[in-house]
Amino acid sequence: MDKPGLAGEGIPVAVVACPDYMPQNVSRALRRALDLVGGLPAFVPPGSRVLVKPNLLQAVPPERAVCTHPVVTGEVVRSLTDEGCSVTVADSPGGGTRYTERNMERVYRVCGYAHLPEETGCSLNHDCRYREITVPGGSVCTRFPLIYPYFQADSIVSVSKAKTHVLTLVTGATKNLFGLLPGLEKPLFHSRFPDPAVFSDMLLDLLLAVRPALHIVDAIVVMEGDGPMSGSPRPLGAIVVSPSALAADIVLCRLMGIDPARVPYLARAAARGLVALDGSGIDLRGDPVSMLRGEDFRIPGTYASEKSGFSIPLVFRVVHRLGKVYQLRPVVDGSRCSGCGRCTVACPSNAAALVHGRARIDPRKCIRCYCCHEMCEQGAIRLERGVVGALIHAIAGEKRHEE
Repeated sequence: MDKPGLAGEGIPVAVVACPDYMPQNVSRALRRALDLVGGLPAFVPPGSRVLVKPNLLQAVPPERAVCTHPVVTGEVVRSLTDEGCSVTVADSPGGGTRYTERNMERVYRVCGYAHLPEETGCSLNHDCRYREITVPGGSVCTRFPLIYPYFQADSIVSVSKAKTHVLTLVTGATKNLFGLLPGLEKPLFHSRFPDPAVFSDMLLDLLLAVRPALHIVDAIVVMEGDGPMSGSPRPLGAIVVSPSALAADIVLCRLMGIDPARVPYLARAAARGLVALDGSGIDLRGDPVSMLRGEDFRIPGTYASEKSGFSIPLVFRVVHRLGKVYQLRPVVDGSRCSGCGRCTVACPSNAAALVHGRARIDPRKCIRCYCCHEMCEQGAIRLERGVVGALIHAIAGEKRHEE
């Protein structure tokens, strides 16, 4: 498998226009993209066992742009089975969902995946066991629990969904691999690595450990705003394919009009010498990015006040580093809360609880990982600043205007 880094290697990234999820259009675009990067057999041996890993964050219908669209995953499976591969589709949903056979059945059904075995010949994973791997060279993490299909595959093909993200700004090929960790292990990792930079190093350790053979990004309809769950669908009309997760995500940032340097895991990858943020080392193929690029992309509220290259006075940088004073915090909208308790399961710091049938979040315990926001299907958790943070934000805004 190719390394995920760039460093002048000329890593191919194919960008191909795809107007919608009509199967014939997706098939045409995907197969052209695969040909552009050198053909599927160049990365996945024909006849091998393949784990296709989509983003199945929660059991929500495809039109909400939360999960990888089933048509894209289905066409990836068909491309692999055409090469004689045996394919298993597997993922572990977000940290608020227990990793059980019953929950996986619901995820497959609601996300539109239940028909894939009959139509494509793949298997949907129902084996909810997991095992641990050791990563001796990990920067911040040397052990990962991984879902069982990982250990049964010769190769991994990641089929991610392009979205904005309240914690990492962008989620695409790299962040998709976090789904290899079984359900309730994810909040534990958020608790161990609450700082975005350290969390990003953990994601890179995971990427270097599992090394997927190929990354395919569903960017036909993406999510903007407060993703990965509470944002809004937005057509972008592209499929991105590359053997490198980092290269694919840099190109994805260009498509979304986002500076890669603002994405924590890409910034950490650059600091570790894994990637060049200016795109040097990327061999871009296919349709012009300028033709497909989205303008005025709405980014999460957690990043909306930050501008690349903007420098504010030391006092504000110090306060910002204090985190809880300035950062957005999760606030429950009681009128929308259903009392499902999903946020209490997802919360790694036990800050979320149900009180009189409604969620309540203790700001003293909250570590600002936004797992509760990510898992809330009702959109009942919004992100706000406290009084002091709002005041600092207002002052910083005035300073920005003066400059």
